[in-house]
Amino acid sequence: MTYIPVVTAEEMRRIEALAIQEGGSVEVFMRQAGAQVGSCALEWITHHMRPKRVSLLIGKGNKGGDAYAAGIFLLQHGVQVRAFNICPPHQCSKLNQMLSSEFVRAQGHLESVLPETPLVFEGDGLIIDGFLGTGFKGEVEFPLSLAIGAANLSGVPILAIDIPSGLNATTGEVKSIAIRATETITLGMFKSGLILRDGWNHVGKIQCKNFGLAPKYFSEAKGIAQIPTKKTLASYLPPIVRNRHKYEAGYCVGIGGSKIFKGAPKIAGMAALRSGAGIVRIFHKEEIGESPDPLICQMWNKKDWEAEKKRASAIFLGPGAGKSMQFLHKEIPLIQKPLVVDADAIAHDITYPKGTILTPHRGEILRLLNLKKKPLEEDLLARCHKWAHRTHCVLVLKGAPTWIFSKEAPPVIIPHGDPGMAKAGMGDALTGIIAALLSQKAPPLQAAILGVSLHAIAGEKGAFHKTSYALLPSDLIEYLPQAIMEHGAHMVRSIPFDKT
Repeated sequence: MTYIPVVTAEEMRRIEALAIQEGGSVEVFMRQAGAQVGSCALEWITHHMRPKRVSLLIGKGNKGGDAYAAGIFLLQHGVQVRAFNICPPHQCSKLNQMLSSEFVRAQGHLESVLPETPLVFEGDGLIIDGFLGTGFKGEVEFPLSLAIGAANLSGVPILAIDIPSGLNATTGEVKSIAIRATETITLGMFKSGLILRDGWNHVGKIQCKNFGLAPKYFSEAKGIAQIPTKKTLASYLPPIVRNRHKYEAGYCVGIGGSKIFKGAPKIAGMAALRSGAGIVRIFHKEEIGESPDPLICQMWNKKDWEAEKKRASAIFLGPGAGKSMQFLHKEIPLIQKPLVVDADAIAHDITYPKGTILTPHRGEILRLLNLKKKPLEEDLLARCHKWAHRTHCVLVLKGAPTWIFSKEAPPVIIPHGDPGMAKAGMGDALTGIIAALLSQKAPPLQAAILGVSLHAIAGEKGAFHKTSYALLPSDLIEYLPQAIMEHGAHMVRSIPFDKT
């Protein structure tokens, strides 16, 4: 499986029903889901050195059963577990009731809670949210709303099962209150509500775990988008030839910078070098000051630009260029090298060569699509998809999360990143990373998917060490090696001498 589908709640239910119809067991699925969640919870507690005491939030449906199964797993591994079930037992599903009994027999503590009594989580290392599943729609009612509010205000990390309770699993809407998870363990496939509207503000870090679905069900799912697996991203890393020289490693040529935005092209250039490019040359129309030693920076002139454009492995245009970019608008359609376009090089009246990668943020996309105001999220995404199909370009819609559109594949979502990346210069780093991958002969769509992923994961790692408040583009570039290593760079091998 190279990609995980992003599906609506209805489609996920259809796939599960199909699997059960063809011999799957709801009970087996529930126990496996619980074991996956329990394993993630144990890993989280251990890694973050939290107290080995967990509280389960139990709803009346099968998500509550998943939580009990997770609790049983944790009890077996020496963790204290208590369960808050604010629904009368007779209202709970049969599997929920069965696993509740098993939980008590395993020495789990079942708390009886009055509806008006706020829950207290003092001394807990983690809360596991098992209240409301993917079938929930509308507003959360009392007493669940009180319990969710208490969990959110407790200061204790929350691990949500499948989707945070109170969130619409298809639309991502929150009409009253929802769990604000530290981490969400989504089961089987990604739910569209994790990504859309309010979803991204409630899910925290996302992991996707299989609860026993056979591979064929993933291929049969009708998704609205897809998410690359770690193995897929590793396969997109450009191979390294042992005896290559710097031009063969990738020669990036860029145009950008201005008197006002002096740093943007330098950030892009340094990110390109950190991502494997052998040499980076930046042309600028206005003075941009001193540059880092590894970069070649020079004032633009037509003769040198024409010469270096022919030698380039990939070209990037736009970072920090401002109005100085306008002189190239007529020439952009004639560029025949792999191309990344950002910032002021993005406009609706430019014809981009096929295969061009454009990286607009939510403001620049309105300019590209020639829109006066921002449409609804679903409408904007549909327009982006149509634009990429019509132009044969790759469109990277930067944001939280980032979407990637192309003619050759369904939309791709990269479910990584950190709020600290909402800072000037971060997009310039992305431009450089993608340009470097193009210069190493990665196909445009693969370069975009891998580039966005490395950028987002490096941002997460940088924020972990520097905090989301203090994260800078230079920090993200500093943590690019770790992001690359995470995707198997230590396994990259040159072409062997002995080919037998």
